[in-house]
Amino acid sequence: MKSADVIIVGGGVTGLTTAIHLREQGVRDVRIVERHFVGAGQSGRAAGIVRSLVGNSAVASMLQYSIKFLSTFRDRYGAKITLNPIGYLLVNDADATKQLSNVIAAATKGGCVATMISPRDASELQPGLRSIDDDIYAFEPGAIYVDPMPVVQVLANVARKIGVEIIEGTEVEEIRTDSRGVQGVTTREETIASRKVLVGTASWGAAMLAEAGIEVPVYPHRVEMGFYSAPLESPFRLVRIISDARTTLYMRPEGPDLMFVGWREGDRISCTSDLHPEDPDNYQQTSRYSSLMQMSESLAKTLPFMQDGFVHRTYACVYDYTPDAMPILDEAREVEGLYFALGFSGGGFSLSPWVGRAMAEFMATGKRTSELELLSVSRFSENKPVSWSNVSSGTPPVSSERK
Repeated sequence: MKSADVIIVGGGVTGLTTAIHLREQGVRDVRIVERHFVGAGQSGRAAGIVRSLVGNSAVASMLQYSIKFLSTFRDRYGAKITLNPIGYLLVNDADATKQLSNVIAAATKGGCVATMISPRDASELQPGLRSIDDDIYAFEPGAIYVDPMPVVQVLANVARKIGVEIIEGTEVEEIRTDSRGVQGVTTREETIASRKVLVGTASWGAAMLAEAGIEVPVYPHRVEMGFYSAPLESPFRLVRIISDARTTLYMRPEGPDLMFVGWREGDRISCTSDLHPEDPDNYQQTSRYSSLMQMSESLAKTLPFMQDGFVHRTYACVYDYTPDAMPILDEAREVEGLYFALGFSGGGFSLSPWVGRAMAEFMATGKRTSELELLSVSRFSENKPVSWSNVSSGTPPVSSERK
């Protein structure tokens, strides 16, 4: 029978960054088991945006770590990650001025650099933006975006280089446990023994944990995105990451002429009953026409020149949502050695470097930091949800724009 010091179920950004940090913690035998290929789940469908202008200093600090990790990756590991440091522009109505000031103060405490700017400055940062004197704007110049799938491949290559074994095309059928705790995993091909197992499988994680007798408040929820082309003759192109609370859209450039556009899901969901459960293995993987037309109309309000733009292509994916739209990072109280990192609600890509470090330290040393306590599963039964929104509507926004 094979064995490992730590088995990670799921070869997305969470599993890969955790594996890299585990090796840096001195854990020798780390194995990732991925049922498909690395990044085949939600990681490869991410927007790749990382920004830290949020209304919670601890969360802002987590996101600042992620920006630094990606920005210094080549210096640390000798492998290049291509960054797009174009900054993040947040737009809202004037009646949210006080809240935005509070958000900037909290984010600044967490290491974010962001300021309120004038409508004129906003129009200079993003030509063609709908600019109204009564609207308010904040800008975070250090925000970045990356192409997610190349990043996944770089992470996987570095993980292998430092000794992590990545087993692709192998589905975990059972997490093995007994009275002493977790004992390993069983796949169709073999059993791998380990006293520490991390479940990091996004929308599939809750069902996997349920089979081991662990219930977590994570709900699969289908979301839609579109790639839009600017009008061919227009002088305007999207050049910033934009989050518009007025239209509940976020967007970033995709090459010279396209833009990636998605809904700020947290602004559209007021409670978990608004979620629409979907089987992550069986759902419509393109945007529905009615939703796409609504997105197009809203996009033209944010960027009037997109009135004459057009849809290039679309896709949909299933988020693993929690009631406060923040992840659950914990060890099962009922099964010693069974850890889980899931419920990212669309923000898994941006948080993954910090999550990888935090979970690796927790699994290697047993020490639970205050940040991990903040994201423990018990916060829901104790009525201590994490408040981190940068707007005032809906659930604390999952920031599909963070993913």
